[in-house]
Amino acid sequence: MRIPLSVLVIAAYAVALTGGAAAQPPAPPFPDVPPWHWAYQGLVSDARAGLLVGYPAAPAELLGNAITQVYDGFAHAHAPEARAWVERFTFNRPADWPGPLERSQVIAFSIRGVTSRIAGDAATAAFTAQVTMGTGQTASTPMRITLRRIDRDWKIDYATLAGGSALFR
Repeated sequence: MRIPLSVLVIAAYAVALTGGAAAQPPAPPFPDVPPWHWAYQGLVSDARAGLLVGYPAAPAELLGNAITQVYDGFAHAHAPEARAWVERFTFNRPADWPGPLERSQVIAFSIRGVTSRIAGDAATAAFTAQVTMGTGQTASTPMRITLRRIDRDWKIDYATLAGGSALFR
């Protein structure tokens, strides 16, 4: 996984803006870098030191990011932060949550052909998810989900995920 462009800012630019003084803002919530990513701790440290800042992305990019982050959470279900990460990008989870996450056997995934319709704080997205399970089986599933913008993040209505794929049931 590469470091997303939305979190990179040249350190010299940050120093120039602050006149060399490094403020101690709280760590920004990089929504495109999950806590298990190899660069996460470095990004958080650099952001706290004032060397990096995130910047807003277009709504469609953030919507696509939410989809990717949920699948990534299922692919890293063993990570201690996976549950909170998936919860950050979903709402309307089932009563047996986090059961579907705990049962996840996803080892790899790809998301293709994301198309979205955004109307204010509501959206729909269609895409094809290719998922590889621990057994080696690969499945390609067309998905159609609904999302809402809640607390600065696009969140997927979990019921639409479960309705489209057994992976989320």
